[in-house]
Amino acid sequence: MFLKNAQSGENKWWQYLATIAIIVAGNLIGQLPLFFLYLAMVSNSNASETDIAHMTESLDFTAIGIGQNLSLLLVLMAFVFSLLGLWVGVKYIHKRPFISLITPSKRINWGKILFSFGLWMGLTILSELVFYALNPENYSLHFKPGQFFGLLIIAILVLPFQTSFEELIFRGYLMQGIGLIGIYRWVPLLISSAAFGLLHFMNPEVHAFGTGVTMTYYISVGLFLGFLTLMDDSLELALGIHAATNIYGALFVTFDESALQTAALFHTQSVNMSWMLAGFFVAAIVFTFIAAKNYQWTDWTKWYAKIETQQIGKV
Repeated sequence: MFLKNAQSGENKWWQYLATIAIIVAGNLIGQLPLFFLYLAMVSNSNASETDIAHMTESLDFTAIGIGQNLSLLLVLMAFVFSLLGLWVGVKYIHKRPFISLITPSKRINWGKILFSFGLWMGLTILSELVFYALNPENYSLHFKPGQFFGLLIIAILVLPFQTSFEELIFRGYLMQGIGLIGIYRWVPLLISSAAFGLLHFMNPEVHAFGTGVTMTYYISVGLFLGFLTLMDDSLELALGIHAATNIYGALFVTFDESALQTAALFHTQSVNMSWMLAGFFVAAIVFTFIAAKNYQWTDWTKWYAKIETQQIGKV
């Protein structure tokens, strides 16, 4: 049913281009406050060209006097306006309910979102404790109450806009759209996951840790979230996991190469991406097992079987 949701609206090719154009425009508008503040601070600072180049690559604007919380908030504005653009495109161009990107039901199941958020947060903390036990010297406490509690507010109120947008555009809009012309479910799953990985290609982690292992991680995350979406016939589990991942990274443990430069509680001196990838696979398997038991998944062909009804030629 989830992939069929796109059939409730209009799906001509130009409608997809128009929606993407609105999303891009929203993203650019959302970047304007940070852009103008950046220009103003650079002109009034003593930052060298090397510092400015580092800021552009790492998204750490503290060298020119923009605090981490303010810079994070302004970076997130691009996703807030992108999400607004997606809403406009789905509602007024495709003429379908926005909730159809999330679930075939008439209401969002917040219980599923909270379940996946809590379970994934627990598994992430457990993995971090294992990494800490193996190398405690790699962690240092950086608790600054004023900054942290401001960060907490941003993480709870604004960061979910970023994670929700990425889920709605890739596992919702894109996967459902490709499902209209695909024959098998694994086709939109693979394409949307590859696109999700490419979105993160410019992240500083890719340059720091290597394209192979880092892109393997991002594409694997996309495959996992897409798999859960197809198995559960809704986006709710993926929404919770993505929010838990980014909120955890913003609040609790960060590192120099992270795309989210925050005043997190702990800072790690180095990151072993191979171990991080292994930890993700273990957590994904455990999560899938628990979710399957909890939601009584019995048809394991749902992620690769044929798509029942198609509207070929309308996209």
